Amino acid sequence: MNLFNRATAGLTLALALTAVAGCGDNIALVGRPTLELGQEEFVAEVERLDTSSREIHLRPNSSRSRVVGYSADARVLFRGREYPVTQLETGDIVAMQLKQDSRGNSYTDLVRVQESVRDRDQSRDANSRPPSGIQTVDGRVEQVDLQRNSFEMRDQSRTRVHVSLPENAHRSDIDRFNALRSGDYVRVEGRFLDRERFELDAFVRDNR
Repeated sequence: MNLFNRATAGLTLALALTAVAGCGDNIALVGRPTLELGQEEFVAEVERLDTSSREIHLRPNSSRSRVVGYSADARVLFRGREYPVTQLETGDIVAMQLKQDSRGNSYTDLVRVQESVRDRDQSRDANSRPPSGIQTVDGRVEQVDLQRNSFEMRDQSRTRVHVSLPENAHRSDIDRFNALRSGDYVRVEGRFLDRERFELDAFVRDNR
């Protein structure tokens, strides 16, 4: 009888230890943290856009300037509509999702305009309005209109841009414009008047 009781007690103790060990494993699994991988959203003011190197120069609040690249298919969203990256202007407040390329450099393929510089300017007096930011565009010339002092080109994102010379254009820029031919590669500085019209300030790269 005592032998039987001892055997029963030993079996009960073994089962109890097995159950405790199993519970311990379950607790460890439940308590283990899981990492949520998400894209960082970076908010800053646009300082300058460089289409030749596909870079946006930005200034975050109370921080040093930062340069972020953008992909060839990058999108800009503003008020529910989609625009090419070339429509960004100096002073725009933007939010973007940052990624990293194989070299560890930051780039984005999505930019949301939180506040347009033009919207802010509308609330100011016209006499105190700051000048629009200078932008740089480069690409291949497709058509030259000598009578209207304008030409059409395709920028790096393959967007068609209509470039016009101002009435007070420098003589050197007029000479370079008159020498333009279809297929020439040019780089110009100026300002976007709308999504497709660009007013030239100066040629900054020789034709090739």
